[in-house]
Amino acid sequence: MKELKNIQDFLQQVSGAFAAAVDIEMAIIDNNLEVIAGTGRYEKEIGFVYSEGCMTHQVLKFTQEKCILVDDTRTSPLCSACPSFKSCEVMAAIMCPITYDNRNIGTISLLALEERHQQRISKNFEKMAQFLHKLSNFIVSTINEKRMVARVNILADQLKTVINSVHEGIISIDSSGSIININKTARSLLGLDSNWVGAQIGSLFKGFNVQDIFKDNPAGKNSIFGKEITYATHNLSLPLYCSISPMKEGNQVIGAVISFRKREDMRRIAGKIMGEDRMNTLDAIKGSNHQIIEIKKKMKRVANTDSTILIYGETGTGKSLFARAIHEESYRKGKPFVTVNCAAIPASLLESELFGYEEGAFTGAKKGGKPGKFELAHEGTLFLDEIGDMPLNFQVKLLQVIESKNIERIGGIKSRSVDVRLISATNQDLELMIEKGNFREDLFYRLNVIPFLIPPLRERKEDILYLMHHFLDYYNAMLNKEITGFRQDTREIFLAYSWPGNIRELENAIEYAVNIEVNEVIVPDSLPAKVLEFDKGGREDFTTLEKLEERAIQKALTTYGSNVKGKEKAADVLGISRATLYRKLKKLS
Repeated sequence: MKELKNIQDFLQQVSGAFAAAVDIEMAIIDNNLEVIAGTGRYEKEIGFVYSEGCMTHQVLKFTQEKCILVDDTRTSPLCSACPSFKSCEVMAAIMCPITYDNRNIGTISLLALEERHQQRISKNFEKMAQFLHKLSNFIVSTINEKRMVARVNILADQLKTVINSVHEGIISIDSSGSIININKTARSLLGLDSNWVGAQIGSLFKGFNVQDIFKDNPAGKNSIFGKEITYATHNLSLPLYCSISPMKEGNQVIGAVISFRKREDMRRIAGKIMGEDRMNTLDAIKGSNHQIIEIKKKMKRVANTDSTILIYGETGTGKSLFARAIHEESYRKGKPFVTVNCAAIPASLLESELFGYEEGAFTGAKKGGKPGKFELAHEGTLFLDEIGDMPLNFQVKLLQVIESKNIERIGGIKSRSVDVRLISATNQDLELMIEKGNFREDLFYRLNVIPFLIPPLRERKEDILYLMHHFLDYYNAMLNKEITGFRQDTREIFLAYSWPGNIRELENAIEYAVNIEVNEVIVPDSLPAKVLEFDKGGREDFTTLEKLEERAIQKALTTYGSNVKGKEKAADVLGISRATLYRKLKKLS
């Protein structure tokens, strides 16, 4: 270790000053027995390395005392083993170890080369020992300070590297608004050089005054987020979003750190976050309709159970979003969420897709086999979308797995236990399918333990405007647009349209309009042709028999409900059979 050598110049100054004060020679030797500093004869020996066995070596290795006195080197056992014993000029010495981190790193000594110095050492040992001990502590404090400074410099370099590596521009200013530091990103973003250090922040951002920023926050308790500023030169105008955090010393604000990004970057990030957020939890699913609110409440109650759930709803109502949200609200949320679209997989492949297969089970089977969706969803959730399209002959196999909680791969002989929570969804009336022989009744009752009916968008008109603005914000951020809203006639068209594709269709319409629109607000001409044609055709024209019939059916369902019993009552009141009612509903949807 080189603690003493690292401060050699300082120790030489100390030695000279204190040796002159006590009128006696001084030497500082490290634990490698190298002379680091000294006066008189020992100043000439700086850099010389003594041999093992010398007095310094004995003190460093074997002495635990704070200071030792050798009043006569000719008779002291500490000197008897020294190779220079016979030729040594030292007559007496007081030697104090320099202890750092619980180890001796050297010694500091007062050395008598004359008889008068020998007598002085012997008579004044206590005072001189106390002096050397304090001087040793002073040297250790200096080493600590130097090490602290080195650590601070390392941390400062590390911090500078981190600040220069972040993707945000960062400028620090003092309390008067003078720029202290500008990171690499800020210089690149604004086209600046280091010459701007010392300039006023107001010269970069017009109207930016640090005193105004903190006038309502004198103690600097709160940071300011989302402030919009503009960097403007003769050929560039760059809108930025910034955050301003106070720098404090005690309770006094001594400056601020300003971090910023380009506005389009922030919107792109916000769009990504919004896109992820709306796919996760029940709270992220938008809607103020009382039916939606009640559905979300009930889903939260049952999310943490293992009961199977069946979600009904028309295409585009967000059934898969609700299924994923239930999973995220459950204790299984850290485990897999696996989706199977039963309508998209050919019947011949459905078994291998769900249950997997062993190597060699059929021509083209992968080496080592392949796990099925049930295995992949182990300890998590398996979402069976469009369950009504599952082939009838396969439904019995699914029922067996649900009941036994075991699967067997195609071509395999070993049964595998699976722990899976099942959520299914359909846009079909499974009870009517049972009547027609297209769906197994026993499987239906296994899946339909906790049913949820997601209402179509036309039944939740109050959510249309809310969703319009939600999707507008999202696609504004994604497409770097600044559309502020919708013209009144556009709002009326959205509210009048029946939205057969539900939320998915509404989102697509907003995305289309944001892409097309050149004004500050969305106007009817920027809407998709299907929505616009509906408006031009007379939105709520109930003068035809077909419209009157539609209105009567909707009113009956509103009165008696959309479940099976409600539909039976509605058909009876309307004077038609239930099959006819279902046929008309299918035509209307």
